[in-house]
Amino acid sequence: MEQELLNKVTADLKEKYPDVGIQSIEVNDNTGQTTFLLEPTKKSLAFIDTNKGGGVVPYVYRDKAAVINRDSVQRQNLDLISKNPFTEDPKESFKRAINYYYTDPLVGPSTNILANLARKGFENDIDDANIKQFYDTWTFDVGFDALLDWIYLDFFKVGHVTTYKVLAKYEPRVSYLSPIPGQKITNKKKQSKTTTGKTKAAKKNIWSKGHLPVSYTVLNPLLVNINGSLLFDKTSVALTPPPELSELLKKNSSELTDEEKALIKALPSDLKIAAEKGGEFKLDPRLVGQITYRKQPYERYARPKALKVFDTIEYKNALKQADLSTLDGITNYILKITIGNDEYPVVSQEELEAVSQLFNTPSKSFDCVWNHTLEIEKIVSPEIDKILGQGKYEQVNDDMTTGLAITRAIIDGGTDINTAEVDLLVKGLMEEVNYARRQVTRWIYREYQQIAEAMNFDRFPKVRWDDGVLMDTILYMNTLSSMVDRRMLSYRTSLESLGFDYPNELKNMEEEVPLVEAGLFGVVGSPWQQSKMGIQPVQNSPKGTPSKGRPTGQPAGKKKTNVNPAKQPGQKASIAEDVTNMTPSNYLSFLDGARSVLSEDDYINFLDWVSRERFSE
Repeated sequence: MEQELLNKVTADLKEKYPDVGIQSIEVNDNTGQTTFLLEPTKKSLAFIDTNKGGGVVPYVYRDKAAVINRDSVQRQNLDLISKNPFTEDPKESFKRAINYYYTDPLVGPSTNILANLARKGFENDIDDANIKQFYDTWTFDVGFDALLDWIYLDFFKVGHVTTYKVLAKYEPRVSYLSPIPGQKITNKKKQSKTTTGKTKAAKKNIWSKGHLPVSYTVLNPLLVNINGSLLFDKTSVALTPPPELSELLKKNSSELTDEEKALIKALPSDLKIAAEKGGEFKLDPRLVGQITYRKQPYERYARPKALKVFDTIEYKNALKQADLSTLDGITNYILKITIGNDEYPVVSQEELEAVSQLFNTPSKSFDCVWNHTLEIEKIVSPEIDKILGQGKYEQVNDDMTTGLAITRAIIDGGTDINTAEVDLLVKGLMEEVNYARRQVTRWIYREYQQIAEAMNFDRFPKVRWDDGVLMDTILYMNTLSSMVDRRMLSYRTSLESLGFDYPNELKNMEEEVPLVEAGLFGVVGSPWQQSKMGIQPVQNSPKGTPSKGRPTGQPAGKKKTNVNPAKQPGQKASIAEDVTNMTPSNYLSFLDGARSVLSEDDYINFLDWVSRERFSE
């Protein structure tokens, strides 16, 4: 065939079938075989069909082949650029802090731990029994325990706590049935008729007059607005009515329940107007209290404690999304299906479509029956263990624990630190707890002061928290016990520090004194404060009290060596006598027991004394 004719045919085929990509046509003059040189413009299989007659017909199989659809995990674009948390609106920070409290595995538990530690304890201490009784009763009546739980949770979760109270005529219960579990209102045995009469008169004439707080609540920080000038704290607090209140006011009166009608009737008119028109309701400053986390006077709102780790949380979430995207790629693997080979080529479109239908199933598994010309290959992402490893989260987790100023050891024990580091971290955590307690105590004192002024009290109680929450329990108890033995601390303070109720323990002790004196329980006083002879009256001191030494004006008696004096009937053996008669094994056990309860200096002195008593002639 002449070259000019071949060029014309080639040009015609290019124009008619541009997707086939015909480059040239070659004809073997000897055999007459025609060869088409193709470079398809589409990245797909193409061939020239000349078996159906009617001339040359190019085919592009991509246009006709069936598509295999597989279910996939939805992919999301990763946006690693986030806004600086400090520059955003404080209400948005509050919203994010609340969200992370419920969703982040570190922010939520650390917030709960700090709130629980700070809340531990709470007692009113004052030497006036009547004032203490009044404040204890009042805190019980207004639900102060639940209020403190709310305050501490929002303090560490959001950082800006706004309290609101209701004033009404308050009168404690006049009956002698105590509203405080486990405590008496009055100890009648220790009061004269005159004192009891004064107490009743105080209840009727003093405690019953004046309007006091009878209920407290914590307002939603997303609805509280701080307005006014920040100079010299000239601010006011306003409340944006919640959406549910607006919906309640829009309801038809016939659809309202009795409780809803009573609520609407009790609402201030300004609050109703604000709810209906979408404005703000200015709160009475005498009824509002605020407790903030690390807020300066020139700042309008406090910021959440977790603000420092907002960026870290977002970055960690982005890493999780990257892992999900990788898992998506693993799930949506490429399934390469090859039909035919060089020896058995497949050129039929019907066969291609039939095979595609075999794999186009709603199930993740395939059941396929075919001949030896079918080859299947699954293409997956390489080195999945490196992509989905934990290494990339180590720095993020360290940043979060640093920003929250808390160690994982306190949450789940999942860290490797030595004892010295633990002690240092515990001290830092305790200071954070003490800061929260100082903020809440200031707020409590403001409330107590107003109540004291209304009730004509000359003072109000001092608030006490449990200071032993993060201390070594055994060491703490031993220290208190040693201080009591040396009369450096009262029994009441030590018992209350350990969480015991002093009036209850005093009553138990009074009942047990006859048993102790009879020799059935314990010893009188402390075993480490007995005289050498074991009985304090030898030195003319009151029974059961520490020795005051030799009476004034009496010379010291001559020391007598009598290791094992004869005991009188009913007389108890002294410690010196017990030590002398101990077997070697009992003596060693005795020393070990003393070492566990005494300080190092006291133990050395004690060992010196015991040695002299045991080995003296």
